[in-house]
Amino acid sequence: MQSLVEARKYIESFARPIGYNAYSWNVAKRMALEAWDCYLTGRPFRKPINYFCREFYDMLKNPDGGYIVPEHKFKTY
Repeated sequence: MQSLVEARKYIESFARPIGYNAYSWNVAKRMALEAWDCYLTGRPFRKPINYFCREFYDMLKNPDGGYIVPEHKFKTY
């Protein structure tokens, strides 16, 4: 991904998991977009990542399958 527009399309391509309410899902998508913004602009992402659905973590992968945020920031699901 080369732009925030592409990142937003990618994030929006994920379906909300069963059991996630719409508010929580929107918060997760906003945090994923913020992580992509940091990645694309070369800034470090300083927030801890504390979501418990696979889809959120998948949003943080680049096209090569690597994470855009260091994995030590993750609290795994």
